[in-house]
Amino acid sequence: MRNTLSILRKDFQEIDTSRKALRSFGTLIGSIVLAIGFFVIWRNGWSQSATFRWLAGIGSALVLAGLVYPAILRQPYRVWMGLAVVMGFVMTRVILAIVFYLVMTPTGFMLRLFGKDPLQRSWEREAPSYWIDKEYDDDTGARLERYY
Repeated sequence: MRNTLSILRKDFQEIDTSRKALRSFGTLIGSIVLAIGFFVIWRNGWSQSATFRWLAGIGSALVLAGLVYPAILRQPYRVWMGLAVVMGFVMTRVILAIVFYLVMTPTGFMLRLFGKDPLQRSWEREAPSYWIDKEYDDDTGARLERYY
């Protein structure tokens, strides 16, 4: 748990709050909010004009702040990126768990069911060694110069 918190704390501290990042945040998020507002008008007509006005106001304010005075967006940007860090941390573990339980576990069960052992972990009492010699097509020193 302590390691998890230190990873998240480190990621929070590394959030880039440069002028360029803040300007990009303001213009991008503001443009997206404006696009959503226009989509609402296009989809529902002017009956949703109050929603459009709110979205257009917020989007315009973000774009304007991003272009004119990006420093004002520092705290909203840190909150936004903090949420992104936490979501990334959680979703990484969720996706890895899904892949493990939906891909790796059934593959292991199938290999066991058919008696396959790709790592050759079987125990042989009569074997003098478990070393497996690698056979090369080209056993000269030139092969060491081309790895691939």
